Amino acid sequence: MSEAIELEIVSSQKLFLKVKITDLYIPAYYGEAGILENHLPYITLLKMGEISYTDLKGNRSYFYIEDGFLESANNRIVIVSDSLESGLDLNEESIVAELDDVSKKIKSSLKGEISPEELSAALELQRRLQVKYSIIKKQKTPKSHS
Repeated sequence: MSEAIELEIVSSQKLFLKVKITDLYIPAYYGEAGILENHLPYITLLKMGEISYTDLKGNRSYFYIEDGFLESANNRIVIVSDSLESGLDLNEESIVAELDDVSKKIKSSLKGEISPEELSAALELQRRLQVKYSIIKKQKTPKSHS
């Protein structure tokens, strides 16, 4: 029988989550990474993106993270972040409205209505919102497990 991986996600304020899992996928600083049981010790910074894992019942869960830190050793993973949101807590209606607003702002740059700095900020916000929207869609679509 395979050994489960213990995942803990903590913030500076509280224990956010403690669960046993079979796999974890993260937005590591230098690219996407996956962790399975008996992974070699691993430490990385985390960047903005999607975190997902499969629990022991085969259910996949998704999170949005801005940044953080991960340490993995001996089938135990700890993620430390103050900028984590569960995919279940993301509001689709609100994110779609924000995406619409930021898209209009980006289009206005073609007419010179916003500065290059405002355009850069709008493009970054659009990227973050698109990741959140992608998580919402994945959270709604159950995957079959073999």
